[in-house]
This record gives sequence, structure tokens and C-alpha cells, in this order.
Amino acid sequence: MSTNRQLMDTITGELYDMDQYYLRAKSSDEAFKQFITKDNRHFSFADMDTIKIIISNVSTVHCGYLLILLCYMEYESGRLKLTRKELPRALGTSESTFIRLWKEMYSYGIISEKNGEFYVNPYFHFSGQPKHNRVIKLFKTTLKQLKDQLTASELGFLYKLLPYVHYDTNMICANPFTDPENIQFLNKTQIALLVGMDEKKTSKLLDKLRKIGVIAETIRQDDRRDRIFTMNPYVFFRKRGQPDDTLCGLFASTPYGK
Repeated sequence: MSTNRQLMDTITGELYDMDQYYLRAKSSDEAFKQFITKDNRHFSFADMDTIKIIISNVSTVHCGYLLILLCYMEYESGRLKLTRKELPRALGTSESTFIRLWKEMYSYGIISEKNGEFYVNPYFHFSGQPKHNRVIKLFKTTLKQLKDQLTASELGFLYKLLPYVHYDTNMICANPFTDPENIQFLNKTQIALLVGMDEKKTSKLLDKLRKIGVIAETIRQDDRRDRIFTMNPYVFFRKRGQPDDTLCGLFASTPYGK
């Protein structure tokens, strides 16, 4: 007589040897799904509401330099992992340019100093658990790559778009917190007004960003004169976990579509 314990499927009557099979709660399956979809890439967060203070007061060039600095922010503490001497070299600036930047960072409370170390104000940017979903992830590895392809001013242009990235679609829109069916997309003219840039220059820069894979441009079905712009989710991303198949497909052929 077999001493093996067996399980019976109450619907089919089939018996299963417990040495080869086991029971698992549905809650365990859900926990596992959450684990495998967790985003393990290195990123920091921008608070989409509070960074509007920076955007309104700090120059576009300095917004770009700030985006580079965030690549060196330590997890949870917000400390910049650079010494005072290393900071200008990391940004690729002269000492005089760096001093002007630093004065602006201090004057608006974006960066502070303590015992010779420098910290990013978590009111604007942080690395840790967010307390709400009005945030956007900034991926450090891809941003470090981009700093070799874009000027500080061009990076600052991207920074100014961060408060307008939609949660579900990663599209640039007027209200990033609305339901997908109510999205009001921003076209080139509206984006130019938003960032305070000449429309021709905006169009040229958007074209450059499309070519290097930072944004995708699609034609609106209801008005073919307009374009819809979507941020690459491997550079900036709103949602938890990994982007869906639609977003992945848009950027699969780009250097950052991985």
C-alpha cells in the first residue's frame, strides 16, 4: 500500500502525488507577479507638482544640469555622490558656469550642503518610496547616456516636460492625471508655449529627440496635421513596474528600448 500523500481535483477526480505537486494560495501568485514586474533599474523620482517651482524660476540650461546631477543622487539619503571638485567635471562645465548654477540651486533650496556634502531637497526630487502617484521616474543610466548626445539646454527642455507626462500612456498632455479617454494631447505649438521656446526651434528639437529615440511621434487620426508625442519609458516613466507592450513596441528599435 502506497504511503504517498495525494491531492484530488474535486472537479475531475484526478489524483496528484504531493511529492511532485503542492498547493499554493492565489495571494502567493499575485505577490509573485508583483515581484517579477517590480522595476529594479536605478532611478530617482521627480514630484510633478513641486518641480513646477523650479521650472518657473530656474533657467532651461540649469534645469538640464540639475537633470544630470540627479544621476548621482544616493538612494534614500539624497546625497550627491560627488565632491565639490568632481561636480563641475561631471557636468562638463567651467568653474564660473558651475558657480552660477550652484548659486541658483542654493537660492531656491534645490540643493543644500551639510558637512561638506551636498543633498538634493526631497521636496522636489527623491530616491525611495513615493507617498503618492504624482511622480515620475528618471532613469539614471539612460540620462547619463543622453548627456553625451544632448546639450544642457536640450536636457532642460525635457525637464520642463516632466509635469505633463500621462500616467497610463506616457504621452505629453495638458492634464497628466486624467483618464486615458480624456487626454488632451499637446502639439508642437502648445509645447513651444509651455517651455517658452520659439516654435521653429521646438519643432527642430522634437525632431532631434525623435531621431535619437527619446520621444515617439504619431499622427492623430482625427487631425493629421497634429502630432502626438510620447516619452520613452526607459528614460522617464510614470507607472509602477515595466511598460506595457504598446509602449515597448513604440521604442523597441531605439537605443533605450530595452
